[in-house]
Amino acid sequence: MAESDRDDRGRSAPNAEFLRMVDQCVWASRQWVDFVYSRAEPEARPRELLGHLMTSERIWFDRIAGVPEAADDFPALDREDLIRGFEANRETFRSLIENRWNDVVDFRRSTGEEYHARVGDIVAHLLTHGYHHRGQLAAHYARKGVAYPNTDHIHYLIANRL
Repeated sequence: MAESDRDDRGRSAPNAEFLRMVDQCVWASRQWVDFVYSRAEPEARPRELLGHLMTSERIWFDRIAGVPEAADDFPALDREDLIRGFEANRETFRSLIENRWNDVVDFRRSTGEEYHARVGDIVAHLLTHGYHHRGQLAAHYARKGVAYPNTDHIHYLIANRL
């Protein structure tokens, strides 16, 4: 790998970019948590989507760790539990990216089907899964004519002066 393919800490450039994407995803999820829970009467569906997003990351982390599949329960959590959960997930993402990127994990999905995947592919799946559900949140509020937070990547870079 060429020297130009490494970041200032010596990590490979693709992994450094994934770490940055994780930070953006956590930032975006927190923006949504703050928005949803600041509403006078937080609706059930947005709360369920946020709970699903955070909890499903944990289910995948358990699969990677070899922990047997837990229930597919995606509760509507309170604001503080979501924020703590997304922050804890950030640390797990970082550890997986830095230490287990090319490891292959065997797992069984809730359907009973057995698969295997590289940790890097699971991380990519989880990041796109987050984009998908945050898009659902945006569509939910757009249909109601409610202004919602801009959480796209470029806005993240501008808002955080990166």
